[in-house]
Amino acid sequence: MVQASGEMTLRDYGNVVLRRRWVVIIATLLTTLVAVASVALQTPIYSASSQVLVEPRGQDGLFDDGNSRLDPRAIDTEIQVIEGEAVRSRVQADLELSEEPPKVNASPVGDADVISVTVRDSNAANAQILADAYAVAYVAVRREQAVGELLAASTEVRLAIDDLQVQLDGMADDDPRRNSLVSQLSNFETTLDQLRVDAALRTGGVVVIQSAELPTDPVEPTPARTATLAAVVGLLIGLGAAFLIDHFDDKVRSEEDLAGVAERPVLAVVPVDAPPDHRPIAISEPNHNAVEAYRGLRTNLQFLGLDRPIRVVQLTSSLAGEGKTTTSANVAVVLAQAGHRVALVDADLRRPRVHEVFGVGQTPGFTDLLLGMEAKQVVNHVDIDGVNRLSVYAAGSVPSNPSEMLSGRRVKQLLSEMGSHYDYVIVDSAPVLPVSDSVALAGSVDGVLVVAHAGRVTADNVVESIERLDRVGAPLLGLVLNQATQASKGYYAYSGYSSTIATAMPSGAGDPQDSASSSANPPASDTPVSADA
Repeated sequence: MVQASGEMTLRDYGNVVLRRRWVVIIATLLTTLVAVASVALQTPIYSASSQVLVEPRGQDGLFDDGNSRLDPRAIDTEIQVIEGEAVRSRVQADLELSEEPPKVNASPVGDADVISVTVRDSNAANAQILADAYAVAYVAVRREQAVGELLAASTEVRLAIDDLQVQLDGMADDDPRRNSLVSQLSNFETTLDQLRVDAALRTGGVVVIQSAELPTDPVEPTPARTATLAAVVGLLIGLGAAFLIDHFDDKVRSEEDLAGVAERPVLAVVPVDAPPDHRPIAISEPNHNAVEAYRGLRTNLQFLGLDRPIRVVQLTSSLAGEGKTTTSANVAVVLAQAGHRVALVDADLRRPRVHEVFGVGQTPGFTDLLLGMEAKQVVNHVDIDGVNRLSVYAAGSVPSNPSEMLSGRRVKQLLSEMGSHYDYVIVDSAPVLPVSDSVALAGSVDGVLVVAHAGRVTADNVVESIERLDRVGAPLLGLVLNQATQASKGYYAYSGYSSTIATAMPSGAGDPQDSASSSANPPASDTPVSADA
């Protein structure tokens, strides 16, 4: 992407996405398809959950008030117990499993003293059984721990009672300490009775309040959710790739791009429109928008000719396939339609195509004219609109040394003679970068137009082409953006250059088109140049 200014607007970002839409679409589709395929290969996993109500440790006996609640730290402790090895081993033993059961996931339920016990398994029934088994095992482990604590306390109290009994047995009945020891013994015996009752009634402070239900739908994979997330990720990847590709893409795509890199006026912007047949579109569809672009280019050439005569105009491009021959043919046609005497010369001696466009023979042609053949034996007159006609000079026999032939004095002399006979001589030439033909020819013309194919030629290509032409002092008039997808100025002919010149014209000077048409010479004769040409 070539950006004349360093900043991009929202419209520029939108254009990047539109231009690279296939990158975005393919990335989104590919990511989604991969995700869906991976989901299809995954084994479904089912989840089942049971719930247990947990009381504080030591608060489920006969003599507890039941008003205490678990703090968050206590809840975390109970979760560790549920997920611990003791409960898992108990589940394995209860279910008589040959290997350890799947791990359990415990989590608090809201602010209540309730813990959810969740198990995942590839079998829905197994998930339900395991969830309930973990809840039951936790209740059993919690009760064993609670009862174990009471039994340990009972043992301590029993030892204390035995010690007091030994002391009492060794005392005299009238010993003043005896009453105190009897009172302590009575209290310990009462405590021991309470501990025994608590041990018998202790449940562990855990109650299963909800058994697990048989799951019907797997929790993973989730095709719809996975596909949606994959599409979003793919879209982001596609957008990133689109902007990255566009950042490193220096192809010229718009008039602003071309004007920014070339630092030369863009004289016309031709849209993407193929002609209905092999003929130039200016002949097959004279009212088409693309033809208006060529007419705008014609007007700009006429304005440029106000300061100095511009009769022989060379058209070239940076690379092959940019539309220079199409542009040459259509410019020649619209000039002829305006009543001018126009010659179209095919000087592209590498890949000549003018003869194909107008359906004439390649030979004899321009090279034969250079070798001394008479003009009337070479020229092909093409009827344009029943009134005007165009003189077409095909390439002729292709020489083995095009560059040497085009750089000779004979070429400059011949083009000068044509320029004195015709109002305009449009010269189609080879591209600049592959060969040096156009650079050699540039010294024999009055002006050079460089055609740039939008979306194909790069900024470096354009800059290098202009530098090569500048090194030989080529009279570069401007550039033509061909195959543009959108006209930047709202219409296809670039008007800024011609309007600048028009502003400087004296009052009443009028449009060059009007004066040229009113004083146009009659159509060319069969001998457009001297016999010795």
